Amino acid sequence: MHPVLRFFRSAFIAILVYHPLATATRAQAPATLLSTPVSSLRFASDRIADPSVEELKSFGPRGGIIEEARAEVIFILAGESSCSAWFRVAEPQAVEKFRSLRFAVDLGGRSEILKLDAWEARSVFYQPYVAHAGQNVGWGSTITVNANGAFFKDWAPVRIVTDPHDKGYLKEFKRLVVSNFDGATREARVLTLLHELGHVLDMLPVDAGVPSGPELSTSNTALVLRHCGAQIREVAKHSLTVDSAFLPWESPVAIEEERVRRKASKQ
Repeated sequence: MHPVLRFFRSAFIAILVYHPLATATRAQAPATLLSTPVSSLRFASDRIADPSVEELKSFGPRGGIIEEARAEVIFILAGESSCSAWFRVAEPQAVEKFRSLRFAVDLGGRSEILKLDAWEARSVFYQPYVAHAGQNVGWGSTITVNANGAFFKDWAPVRIVTDPHDKGYLKEFKRLVVSNFDGATREARVLTLLHELGHVLDMLPVDAGVPSGPELSTSNTALVLRHCGAQIREVAKHSLTVDSAFLPWESPVAIEEERVRRKASKQ
């Protein structure tokens, strides 16, 4: 790496990419654990009180978007696939633990793509963070989603910076992405939540607040995509016919019926 670029990157790493480090610490502390014992968290034919549904309703339209992605992740984890099997190696009750997670929306999250221009060096783009969660944390922990990142937005303004002390200037807009998925798509949202679940279950190395964070985050996302890419693309092709507020607590029979319906619709 060019020495100028290396200097800029070191100087900027905390403020460009891992602004969420402080909020990640705050998000873990107040995470409310479920009052229901872990042993009783199971699929049942009747609806069980969902710890997130009322909170998500209070988020307005953003809550509906999170709820849809959450239902699709649960649909994947409840099935039999390379993706669900991979998560179950780390946590046999991966789907139940994911259902226990709470959500928060960071309204003040970074909203600009920062373009680092260095003399005679390749320009580097740093996107706003998409989401973050605690590493190896318990049931009922929190996933925080950036209201201004690729979970909700598909484009963002680009701020060009050439000096660590320079505020830079806005010049253009650039598309936000999560791996090879455009921002604000169902694929990007499902991949994001699966990535964060990987941190919750300690399946992925910490990629927030460390010098090699950008590269680690990219490689972590690639690892999740390698195990779950087929399921992410498949679930994004179809709309869930079961109401998303109900599906996460449906019985395995209802989930299997939905899976059969999708298979039949493709024939």
